[in-house]
Amino acid sequence: MAKVLYLPSTPLNVLVCAALANARRETDQAELWLIDQKQLDDNPYLQALQNWPQSPFKQIRILPGKAKGRAKLAERKANFGVIRQGLKLFQPDVIAVGSDRRIEFQYAIHQLKKHQPAAQGWYLDDGLYSYAGRRYHPIKDGINSLIKKLSYGLWWQEPKTVGASNWINQAWLFQPQQAVELIKRKTMHKLESDWFSAPEVQALSQAVTSQFDLKAESLSQIDYVIIVPHPNNQLKMRDYASRIIHFVSQLSAQGKHIAVKYHPRQEGEDDLGFSKYANVRIIPTKLAFEFVLPLLPSGSHVIGDVCTAMLTTKWLRSDLEPIAVLNDGDPFQQRFLPMLKNSNIMLLQDFNDLLANSK
Repeated sequence: MAKVLYLPSTPLNVLVCAALANARRETDQAELWLIDQKQLDDNPYLQALQNWPQSPFKQIRILPGKAKGRAKLAERKANFGVIRQGLKLFQPDVIAVGSDRRIEFQYAIHQLKKHQPAAQGWYLDDGLYSYAGRRYHPIKDGINSLIKKLSYGLWWQEPKTVGASNWINQAWLFQPQQAVELIKRKTMHKLESDWFSAPEVQALSQAVTSQFDLKAESLSQIDYVIIVPHPNNQLKMRDYASRIIHFVSQLSAQGKHIAVKYHPRQEGEDDLGFSKYANVRIIPTKLAFEFVLPLLPSGSHVIGDVCTAMLTTKWLRSDLEPIAVLNDGDPFQQRFLPMLKNSNIMLLQDFNDLLANSK
C-alpha cells in the first residue's frame, strides 16, 4: 500500500487532492497538510476537511504562510521542523503538490529522498499554468533561485514553469494532451471528472459551502454567474470595471438572475457595487468557485475571462456553458486564447455580444 502525502495550498488544490485520494483510498494511505496558509484560526477549508465524515486522510495538518520580509525566513525554518517531524512519523512514498515552486514541497521531497531515494513527486493540476505555462525570466528567476539557495539550501530548484522541476515524476491533469511541453515530459495521468462527482467528494463540497453559509437553494434560479478576475488582472484589461458593471446592469434590467463571484484576493464583499441591481446575488468572496459549481442549476452560463474557473467549469460541469469574454487585441489576454480554444470554451470579444444573445 502506497503512502501519499498531499500538500495543497489553494482551494482548487484541496479539491483535486480530495478527489484523487478518495479515488485511490483502496490502494493508498494518505495524509494532507495545508501549506502556505494566511489564515490558521477558523480556516474554512481546514474545518471542512476536519468535518468531512468520508475523509480518506488519516492525518490533517496546517502550516502557516503569513510572515513577510525577514520574518518569512524564521517562519519557513519553523515549518521545516514541522515537516521533518511529520515525514518521520508518516514516511510517505509520494509527495503530491499543486505547485513545485512551493518551498515546503521542495524541502519535504529533498528530506524524504535522503532516506528514500525512490520517493516520487507528483504534480496535481492547478489550472491555467498547466496549459498556458508560466513566463520564464532568466535574470529575475536566476536571482530568485540564487537567493533561495543561499537562504535555504542548494537543493532549491527554479522550474521554468509549474510542474517542470526535477522533483516531479508524474503529472495528474484534467487534460493531459493539452499540457505545456515541459509537463508532458513527465509520466502523465488523467484526473477523471467522475472522481469529482463521487458522493464522498460532493460531501466535502457541501462541508465547504456550509462554512460560508451558502445554501444550494440560494443559487437554484441563477441564469448567469459572473467571475470577476484578480484585482491585478482587472487593471490589465482596458475599462474592465465600467464594462462589467454595464453588462450586469443590462442583464438585471432583462430580469435575469445573476450571481457574482469575486476573486478571493478582492478586498471587501462587493467592491464594484453589483448588489444595487435587482436579482443579483454576491457569492462569498473567499469561497473558491470550484466548490460553488455543484450548486449551480443545469444550463446556467458562467461568464469569465483568463481564469481557471473557465476551465474547471468545463471539466467538472459539462451541463453548464462557460463563456470567456476576451479582447484578442489585448496582449495580456492574447496568450490565453489558444488554451481556451483547445478546451472548446466559447470566446466572445465583448459583453455586448452576450447581451444581444441574452434577450
